[in-house]
Amino acid sequence: MPVEICGLVSHNFGTPLSFAQQDEFSVDAIVSGAKAQEAAGFDRVLIANNALMPDPHTIATHVLANTEKLKVLLAHRPGFIAPTAAARMLATIDRLSDGRVAAHIIAGPSDKELEADGDFLTKPQRYARAKEYVGILRSVWNASEPIDFTGAFYRFNQAFAPIKPQNGLSIPIFWAGTSEESVDACGAVGDVFAMSGDNLATIAEHQARANAAAAKAGRQLDFMMTIVVILGETEQKAWERAEGVLGKFMEMLGKGDASKGPSNFAAKTHAGDQVLATAAAGSRHDRCLWMGVAEAAQGKFGNQTTLVGTPEQVCEALMDYYRMGVTRFLIRGFYPVEDTIEYGRTLFPLLRAAAEEHHRLQGN
Repeated sequence: MPVEICGLVSHNFGTPLSFAQQDEFSVDAIVSGAKAQEAAGFDRVLIANNALMPDPHTIATHVLANTEKLKVLLAHRPGFIAPTAAARMLATIDRLSDGRVAAHIIAGPSDKELEADGDFLTKPQRYARAKEYVGILRSVWNASEPIDFTGAFYRFNQAFAPIKPQNGLSIPIFWAGTSEESVDACGAVGDVFAMSGDNLATIAEHQARANAAAAKAGRQLDFMMTIVVILGETEQKAWERAEGVLGKFMEMLGKGDASKGPSNFAAKTHAGDQVLATAAAGSRHDRCLWMGVAEAAQGKFGNQTTLVGTPEQVCEALMDYYRMGVTRFLIRGFYPVEDTIEYGRTLFPLLRAAAEEHHRLQGN
């Protein structure tokens, strides 16, 4: 399978080392970020979502209208609108964009955050609802005539969506979260299991659990991993840059600037605890996996697991995961503008060529 490279579009010009105020909103940041990533060779961009962020559906539609081939991974939270309405909404965006939409299902790890939107279900209940919700999406998309449904969370009569997704069947469903509830739900209804970056052994464990859950439902999953990348012309320069990043990150924390950034009411998660365990076990793992910023962040501000090295070294590290079945990577940098250009110029051509060569040798 060809490698898919995913990026991230933000609604402001904040970076992981210089957070924007939470009320900052820039149309230019959205459009310029999307166009820059399309030019650099990203296949898809994530439009994130939490209880403080602007509406991701609207932003995704704007990104799609201002790009030509770039796909979006639209973070979508079950439970806030009826799944029958969501099926029509997502199919509409998909048709407007000629089939460039995927949904990233976010059931929500934090009770406190979800309460900000009036959702008081427990975490296990939210994942059970999300599983039922996605099943309804698929049923509505696949139905050739109106359908009725009665479940644990939803009931409806004669639901129908005459306008189907571009491929006539469904849009891709991405799913995150390594808790037991999340993995079981993903195995039942997801298409792509999305994981936080970690060492090879931990990623293999996540895959094994997800594959087992999918097998119980007679299904198969693809895999995506989120990773930060720091490149240098030489290995020494890459690690010097990494130490500089850590210094700036610690300086930001010391100034309290991080309070301007993403909301910190996210609860501890299964995947986050595993990343911190990896960081506690050592700063460096495998070929060039670095946990320096992840250790300093202590589970806040998103995934900070990092690959550090020359483009060739990072490509080989990514291919270690690829050969394990991780065929999609959400790649981001600490300096988004500069890093996007550098990734497109040096890393992505190497990665695509290596994936193609892997398939040639496998006879695929």
